[in-house]
Amino acid sequence: MDRIKYSDLDIRVAKDAKSETYDAWLGPDRIGTLVYELTAGRVAMISVAVEPEYQHHGVSGELIAGALEDVADSGRKVTIICPVVRSFIDDHPEYAGVVDPERPGIRSRR
Repeated sequence: MDRIKYSDLDIRVAKDAKSETYDAWLGPDRIGTLVYELTAGRVAMISVAVEPEYQHHGVSGELIAGALEDVADSGRKVTIICPVVRSFIDDHPEYAGVVDPERPGIRSRR
């Protein structure tokens, strides 16, 4: 999958398996977090938060895309609990194949 840049900032997304988060870093500062939970062989994406001063800069898009790509690379599937993740996938259907078809979580309203 070709990587699309969603943010106007130079963000690095890193997984922290111990805390079950994907974090968006701008230099030394963590500016966003996606919380997940491993459950029954799939990844439940629980919530996304971005520091207020970095909202509306595409940080959540970078964070979600990075997390979805990592999950896809691992061969796992995603169950969507977070409405922000659901909206992102609705807007970017190229990621729909990462969603667990048997336990998708929040379903698209489209």
